[in-house]
Amino acid sequence: MSPQRLALRTLLLARPRSVLAVLLIGACLCVLELLAGNIASQRARLEYQAVTGERLGHLAITRAVGAGPFSAAEAKRVRRLAEAVAGVALVAPQMSVEGIAATGQRSALFRGEGVGSAGQGTAHGKLVPAQPNGIALSSEYARALGLRSGSSVTLTGATLDKAAAPLRAEVVDVYSTTEFNRGAAPLLMPFELAQRLLDTERTERLVVYLAEPKQLDAMRAALRSALRAGGLALQVQTWQDLSPSYARGRDESDLGLASAAAIALAVIAAAIAATVSMNALERRREVATLRALGMSGGGVVVMFAAEALWLAACAVVISLVGSGLIAWVVNRVALSYTTQQALKQAPMLIELDFERTAMAVAVVLAVALLAALLPALKAARAGVADGLAA
Repeated sequence: MSPQRLALRTLLLARPRSVLAVLLIGACLCVLELLAGNIASQRARLEYQAVTGERLGHLAITRAVGAGPFSAAEAKRVRRLAEAVAGVALVAPQMSVEGIAATGQRSALFRGEGVGSAGQGTAHGKLVPAQPNGIALSSEYARALGLRSGSSVTLTGATLDKAAAPLRAEVVDVYSTTEFNRGAAPLLMPFELAQRLLDTERTERLVVYLAEPKQLDAMRAALRSALRAGGLALQVQTWQDLSPSYARGRDESDLGLASAAAIALAVIAAAIAATVSMNALERRREVATLRALGMSGGGVVVMFAAEALWLAACAVVISLVGSGLIAWVVNRVALSYTTQQALKQAPMLIELDFERTAMAVAVVLAVALLAALLPALKAARAGVADGLAA
């Protein structure tokens, strides 16, 4: 009988020690898979908040620091070049604007964003294309000025070299920014209104939305090449570069996942080493008999290494089933609770990250093999006579 079949036969005997080892390894893997899935869900939410909610777009085209905004002709040329790149779904101009908002009873400084008509109908801060003077306010800023949908407010832009001209605007939407980055603008307005407030025809940046967001780095390189071929040396930044909340959240989640993975792998290695060591100790006579019948020392090593791999493989199957079931139950309960309570905020659902799961499975199999190596070598070097006399 081959060492691999002997290892499988030992596992099928379902000794309590082996069953406990499989369950322990499966539980550790399940925790890692659920944690990786939760991190994937958090990053997907951060991406949606940054790209759509804060209107950073997938990519942003700007001039070099200190070079100033684009002129009207330059913006039109850059937009034409960007739209010609395959994979670009949308290109929209944007401009930051600051000034004073006054209602007659209250006034406050504001920091807003002028967005092109292509980016006005998103989930947060919906603008109405038919109302060129319509603005959207965050709920906190609207509360500070005592405004609500349908209220009127006077906006005065802050310019360095031109006289400010106040403009009348109407609030068309009040939205929540509780999940946004603290640096997100609390006031949104049509791009043309921002230009009128600053008395300019210039464009600060052009944001690019991609048809396939997963190709972010490739599209960034393609966009740079297209702009360079058009004679333009411009900066192309990703939403990850422009969102400090994403960078902070990514670093924290990576540290947490690495710490959990280190603990889980240590537990798995200890469980495999202890199980294989005890199995080798209890089966000294069996190993000696196999050696007497002609099995080489290498065959003994292969047999115990295969036992460790079979233990890990069974644990992987159990963990995949368990994590999938737990994720399904948690998501169902979260969605049911949200529906019953009519919450405005969407629940945090668990997504299974198959890429990280595959990496975890590969690492666990490698750890199992390494953990079984020392007790397997020790069993292979044991004397045949001593084993038969045990």
